[in-house]
Amino acid sequence: MEFTSETGKIPKGYGYLLKPSVILAALTAQDLGGIRIHLVRSHGRRLFDARYRPPDGEIPYERLNIKVGTAHERDLPPLRRRAKEEGLPTLVQWISDLVAQDLPTAIRNGEQEIELLPQRE
Repeated sequence: MEFTSETGKIPKGYGYLLKPSVILAALTAQDLGGIRIHLVRSHGRRLFDARYRPPDGEIPYERLNIKVGTAHERDLPPLRRRAKEEGLPTLVQWISDLVAQDLPTAIRNGEQEIELLPQRE
């Protein structure tokens, strides 16, 4: 497993739902094989979601792209709790189940998405 991350600037009064180290710790507790994981933390409507992409003609390895968003500081404590207690375990189970499938299966051979926390309105 290879893990990379990038973090964008956010407006004053906002914070990210999860730290890269928290996500990395949860994912490394599982055997995910040679999947490459890229975390993007940015300000926007998305709070927490992920997309699995299988190898294709241009990229010969599996990828998991995770997006973590921001929330206003007053809203952060309950959202962080939900992200850690609900969203992160769901992500780990989802990707573990997916990579446990044989690569040629329809499930693992196509793009898959999961929304772990609903988008901000």
